[in-house]
Amino acid sequence: MSTNGAILIDGAAVENVLPWLYQSYPEHQPRPLLLGTAYEALMDIGPILLDAPSGSALQRDWAGGVAELQHGIWLETTLPIDQLFSSLQRRLRIHSPDGREFWLRIADARPLRLAWKSGATWPAGFWHGASCLWLRSEQGPIKAWVNDTPELDCAPRENGLQAQVTLDWPLLEALTQDMDSTKEAVV
Repeated sequence: MSTNGAILIDGAAVENVLPWLYQSYPEHQPRPLLLGTAYEALMDIGPILLDAPSGSALQRDWAGGVAELQHGIWLETTLPIDQLFSSLQRRLRIHSPDGREFWLRIADARPLRLAWKSGATWPAGFWHGASCLWLRSEQGPIKAWVNDTPELDCAPRENGLQAQVTLDWPLLEALTQDMDSTKEAVV
């Protein structure tokens, strides 16, 4: 694992997530991806990004399976946290191949694990700034996807939350496989 890292968590997965994060990890500033958008009122249930370098308490707790963090995603990153925040924010809304627009539950590892298990691939430049995505399994952290071109950005325009990226059908289908009682990956 690289020394630069960040954790994405789905705020809807943890009750009172922001107070819990501030109390449990005061040295890490939570950055809700809906902050500063028209959806700011939902920021505590939306994706939340935290700087989490390798070896930090937050990264160790995620790797160790702390219940509140177990469905989070750890990103090896090449970007400063503010740039990564902006990059991830531009990926919250996506297009399907037929042009429909959806919200992507980018911070919930459960649908991402399904996509990884199915062998689905992300469009080049989707994970801009992240050289590797790590998910948790019952056995611990797994390296799910390696991004050989973290400098590539397929959603470079700063235009709010307008969708810029189209995900292919195999990836969309993998992200929305039967997930028991969990929420849909794409809504």
